[in-house]
Amino acid sequence: MGNIRQFAAVNTKIKAMERRFLQKDDYLSLLRKKSVREIAVYLKEKTDYTVVLENVQIENIHRDELEQLLKKYILHQYEKLIHFFIDDYRKFFKLTLMRYEIEDLKLYLRAIARGDGPHNLQHLIHYAGRYTNLPHDKLSQSKSMEAFVSHLQGTIYYLSLLPLLQEDEDKRLFHMEMNLDILYFRLLQEQNKKLDKEDRKLQEEILGINVDLLNLQWIYRGIKFYQLLPEELINYMLPKGHTLSFQKIKQLCYAKDEREFLQRLGPTKYGFLFDNQQTQDIHMERRIARFFYFLFQSYRKKEKMNIGTAVIYMHLLEYQTRDIISTIEAIRYGLDEEKARQYLIRKL
Repeated sequence: MGNIRQFAAVNTKIKAMERRFLQKDDYLSLLRKKSVREIAVYLKEKTDYTVVLENVQIENIHRDELEQLLKKYILHQYEKLIHFFIDDYRKFFKLTLMRYEIEDLKLYLRAIARGDGPHNLQHLIHYAGRYTNLPHDKLSQSKSMEAFVSHLQGTIYYLSLLPLLQEDEDKRLFHMEMNLDILYFRLLQEQNKKLDKEDRKLQEEILGINVDLLNLQWIYRGIKFYQLLPEELINYMLPKGHTLSFQKIKQLCYAKDEREFLQRLGPTKYGFLFDNQQTQDIHMERRIARFFYFLFQSYRKKEKMNIGTAVIYMHLLEYQTRDIISTIEAIRYGLDEEKARQYLIRKL
């Protein structure tokens, strides 16, 4: 797959898909809308999101319904992208869809942990496309963690969650979510080894930065919300980070509280991402997403005939959709345009 002619064909198709990205004027128009319906009308009439909205009655569309349709558009584009590739490259891109399966599993797990039950989550499911084999009908009827995990027999997730059923309930959910993320990155790293040298190097860098930042978020959450022991945190750290050594990660895990964690993280490459007195999770996640957004924009300027064009497209598409969802959330909370801009990943 790694020859110039094959990538030239793929990249030409992706460039055509990129031309359907929203422009600055689109974002400004969305920020000035006063209702979810107005946003839906604009997206249906003015953008490529019409492919998932054309048959939808949007007069009384609900926020959750619109958000799911936007995510459906991402998956629609991903599946088109996968079709362009063959062999190990197709396997690699199919693996990236695991991320959405895992988000669905986390939705179920959180509902069960809250005692709500997951039977009302069907409208929030991210991915039920051609490349998934999750038994959503059974998972949505699970009334306990034990039943939920038993319904995953025959999937790649079963053995990652089964041993955690014996853990204390106050930490089990956090550990289950971590185990799912660990599985995802391990499989991606293994599949990445099968790509051509140039593509492998690029993906090692991208995956490595993801690993660094995911580890930092886990440590932060583990210390702030779960009071996990340093040894527990270390056991769940992902390997093969890009910048942070194991010794640095270990030092961060042994921070006695959130304040000391932030002090130790400050001098590192990623310190500025957590440098906020409030350190509210939503701001932290937005800053991390913005960090990746500009990272991928820098990669975009150096694009070659390799896997980069496809990977960059996938991430920028996701950030675009997240920004649209942020404008919907701004309406929900009654934010003015200036305040709403602060929650966007891209800068206007």
